[in-house]
Amino acid sequence: MYSAIKTTTRRFLLPAMLLGLLAACNKIPEVEELPSTTPAGESIADIISADANYSVLKAGLTRAGLMTALGNKNNKLTLLAPDNAAFALGGINETVINALPLTQLVPLLQYHVIPQALPTATISAFGLANVQMPTLLQPSTSPLFKMSSFPAVNALGAFVNNIPIKSADRTAANGVIQTVYAPVMPPSQMMRSLIYNDTTLNFFEAAVKRASEGQTGLTLDSLLNYPYPNLTVFAPTDSAMAVLLTNMGLPASPAVFAMMPIQTVKGIVAYHILATNGTPVQRLFTVNFTSASYETLIGPAPYPGVQISMANPLAPTVKGAANATASHIKAANLHAVNGVLHKIDQVMLPQ
Repeated sequence: MYSAIKTTTRRFLLPAMLLGLLAACNKIPEVEELPSTTPAGESIADIISADANYSVLKAGLTRAGLMTALGNKNNKLTLLAPDNAAFALGGINETVINALPLTQLVPLLQYHVIPQALPTATISAFGLANVQMPTLLQPSTSPLFKMSSFPAVNALGAFVNNIPIKSADRTAANGVIQTVYAPVMPPSQMMRSLIYNDTTLNFFEAAVKRASEGQTGLTLDSLLNYPYPNLTVFAPTDSAMAVLLTNMGLPASPAVFAMMPIQTVKGIVAYHILATNGTPVQRLFTVNFTSASYETLIGPAPYPGVQISMANPLAPTVKGAANATASHIKAANLHAVNGVLHKIDQVMLPQ
């Protein structure tokens, strides 16, 4: 069973993915061509100001200094707009928004502005699971790219990341307003930190570190800390990893991975990261899943993929080729700067 993991991962060369990752990075988009004349009608700022349902958002945008850009009719923008009911889900009202430090408020609301007009018909026309769209949020530590959101339109509805769009395509003279069910929170940690800081993923952390030992270039450990890829990681919990080790006749301890062959451990980890043609370019939230086979980092077909089932859209599952049963997602849509993490209750096996 486990010899197959070693065989399939001999072709798994992380340094070779570097060019692919750079091509897929969150680059700052080119500015849309300005119209020759100023468009007529209400601007996004006009609409937000006149609608009492957006009073909390208006207060925040004003404090964040974004109303000028949203009021410029020569801009082309999309505002992901939480209404008052959306903010109330998190206990936020005008008093709270006016007290929020600007160091928190500004990046939060910058992440809600896409610097081009993006109606749902345009999103749907891409024909992709989701569309990577840079926002106005530019991390001070990484001036070469802007933080992206990931709008999607599918049979379940319209979404931004994993947040539903509850009222779509309110057109303004300078773009479109997409009213979202809840604020869309920007990620703040790299995938490596998200995993390593999770006390239920100690075994998976140990496996990643073992898989990266003695390697040069882009290792699994450094990949998880690299800002440009779009990772989808299915991380088995500690209890799931303990079952795997027990079934292998080994002690159920994270320390055991340090004694296992590096290539075997690398195969285990790689089989839990989605890829396309050997490159991690898919950032899939559960709302982006379809019932299909997905390639992993061990390689494209004929190497085995993992099978995602959306038979129950509220409880999707993912199954390894050699597993008798599917893994259930115990914690979904944990968003990182460079991907999304789903914690699962079973280790997936390719063969």
